[in-house]
This record gives sequence, structure tokens and C-alpha cells, in this order.
Amino acid sequence: MKPVLSIIIPTWNNPQFLNPCIASIMKTSVIDSGIAEIIVVNNGDQPIQEFPGLRVIKTGQNLGWEGGLKAGLEASDAPFVCFQNDDTFIPVVSQALFYSRLLSNFRDPSVGAVGPSTTTAAGLQSIYHPNIPVTFSELRWMIFFCVIVRRSALDAVGGIDASLPGGDDFDLSIRLRKGGYRLVFDPSAFIIHHGFKTGERVRGTSDRAGGWNSKEMSEDTNKALIRKHGFKEFFTSISQQLITYCNMNTVPEDIEGNLIRSLVTPEDKVLELGCGFRKTVEQSVGIDRVPKGEKIPLLPYSNERSVADMVADVSKPLPVKDSSFDVVIARHILEHIINPVETLRNWMKALRPGGKLIIACPDEEVTSGIPLSFDHLHAFTMSSLKSIAETLGLSQTFAQSTGNGISFVSCFEKQVDISCPSTWVSTTGEEVTCSE
Repeated sequence: MKPVLSIIIPTWNNPQFLNPCIASIMKTSVIDSGIAEIIVVNNGDQPIQEFPGLRVIKTGQNLGWEGGLKAGLEASDAPFVCFQNDDTFIPVVSQALFYSRLLSNFRDPSVGAVGPSTTTAAGLQSIYHPNIPVTFSELRWMIFFCVIVRRSALDAVGGIDASLPGGDDFDLSIRLRKGGYRLVFDPSAFIIHHGFKTGERVRGTSDRAGGWNSKEMSEDTNKALIRKHGFKEFFTSISQQLITYCNMNTVPEDIEGNLIRSLVTPEDKVLELGCGFRKTVEQSVGIDRVPKGEKIPLLPYSNERSVADMVADVSKPLPVKDSSFDVVIARHILEHIINPVETLRNWMKALRPGGKLIIACPDEEVTSGIPLSFDHLHAFTMSSLKSIAETLGLSQTFAQSTGNGISFVSCFEKQVDISCPSTWVSTTGEEVTCSE
């Protein structure tokens, strides 16, 4: 069977990252099934074992990234090509459907290139970007650490320009858009990108003059792109990243937060776990690992500061008095917790009998929750979370999808006073004992 996809990986003496990269691709099954092939362009002298589904092109010299891509393209006749860095790795949670998810976007003939989310990249493809889209979205440019391109579109716009000093991804993004093709970002496909491993070995680090990602390198790249495309096109491309959200309400409304706020009254004493830089409910007491006023480390592209009133790890026993709050809010925390059952017990202790535990997390019925973030450990649906909560003495009073393509909100009432297991709270709010 002729491969539909050629995965082209230029490399230069980087076995530490190349070997795990290839191993992770093999575990996706696209090679064994014959859907794809791997073409490794060996710009160096490292030994690379060939096997069915993997071909090695020995260049005899370091052709660089762009030159390596051109050499790989000459060896491929597949209708789709994937340009992939040798320092990428497809994690277990993404392996089953990684390439299939990306390829599925090409059902639309106007799509010229599709890219995944990752750990290290400029722009909206980074999982750390505060405005990363949560569903299929059209972008003005993408980073080519891993991108699948329609071969006919690539040929139509002139292929790879190896004369540029860098910025081939910006250049090709501009040319594809000018050619009438769309660039689609699919966050459901996630890949780890270690970043800059070959560039820094070849050119040095960014703090050195002319080093990888240095000021000099950026200036040379930008000047070359401006000469080729003109300042207006260059500026428009880099300054207006997002074109559209597909299948998503584009109004920047906190739908999830509105749902949660509708379940809280102004008189409630509220504890918000993992409050970060913004509390959902104004009167809440916020707990976070980041002290108040300090920059949130997981938001490197933002200057948002923590608004926490207390500092603690919310996966551990909370630094509050038992039965001291009417409401506990936990937004997008439970999916990160190693032991969610024990953690829920700790959260319940902070609630008075009859108090509310409000949880928001990714809905596995509408999205693949674990690949959304590399540190997601669990996936939940409304029914699965209800089952866990009920075993702990919680009664579900509300559950609803937010409609944002990611999450749901569930509200549970604490039926048992943990300090006195024989005491229950009736539906009218009156405390009764088992003897009654």
C-alpha cells in the first residue's frame, strides 16, 4: 500500500532525542498499518537503523532544516507530508490518534496545513499561552516543529525556500494563505517539543551574539521575510495570529464561571481552590500554590499575578477549619490530581453539612481531556464524577455542560458530617441522626 503520509525528520547527530522520537511515532501504528512512512534525513554521521517503514537519506553534509526538508520531499510522493523536528515526542496519551486527528482536517480541500499543540512553540500552539484555542481554529501562521502539509498546496506555492536565514514556517504560512489555503490548529493533537536542541548546538544559545533565537538571528530572519513579502504582509501576519475559532462561540465570555456563580449566593462563605490570577466569586477565600502578587509560572506569556489569600497545595489537607465553608469551588484541578478520591475527602472536610462542592473539569464526552494538557492525569464525564462523589457521601444537585467545547460543571451537596458520621442533613436542611 502506498503511504498517504511521509513524515520527514531532518537530523544532525542528535540520537538522544531522535531515537525516542522515532519510537514514539512507531507506537502510533501509522507505520505498521502502511498509512505513513518515516524519512529521516541524516545531515550528520550518526548511525540510523533502517527498517520497514523507515528510510534514511544520507546527505554527506549538514543541509540544515530547510535543505533537509527539500531532500526529504524529493524522496516522497505521498499526498501529505509531515515536517517534524527530531526533538519531538508523541506521549502515550496522544499516540493512538495523533496523525489521524491532524489528517482528518484535510477533508476540507481549502486546508493547506495542520499543526498540533505542544510544550515549546511561539504563538497560540503553546499549551502555556493564555489564549490557546480549545477547538479547531484557523491561524495566520504556525510553527513547523510538527506540521502536516498538503503536498499539492506546497508545490503550488513554490515549495521550501532554503535561501532564507530562518523563518521558513512564517514564510510558508504567508505563501499558503496568499495561495488561498487555510492554516488549521488542532489542539486535540498534542506532542512534546523539547525545543532548540540542534539549533543551540550548531549556533549557540540565545544569549550569544548570533546564537539560536538571539536578537541577531531574529533580526536577520525578520529582514529577510520583509524583503520577500513586504512589511505590510509581514506585520499583518505576525500581529494578528488568530483568524477564526471554528465550531466555537468566539465571544470572550466566561460561560463556565457564569454557571458556577449562579450556584452561589452573596451570603455564602466560599473557598476557591487553585484560584490563580482571578477568583470566580468575588467574596471567596482563594488558595493557590503561588503567593499573592507573584507571577503565575504556568502562564509564561502573561503578566497575570496570583490573587491567593492562602498558599497551599490543594491536593493535600487544606489549611482551613473543618466545616467552615458553605461552598468550595474547584475549577480544572481534579484532572491534575494523582489521588482524586483522597483529595475529594480533603475538600469535603472544609464544607459544613449541607454545603456545596462545585467542580469544573474537561468533559470526556465532548473532548479528549488528557491530551489537552501534558499534566492531565485523569478524565471525567458528568456520570463518572457523580459515581465517585456518591461513594464519598456527596449528592449531586446540578450537572451541566458549559457548551464551550471543553468542560462541564457539577455541584454536589455534602450529606454527611465527617466529624460525626451518624449525622445527616435532610433535604430541608435540618440535621437528623440515624436514631431518628
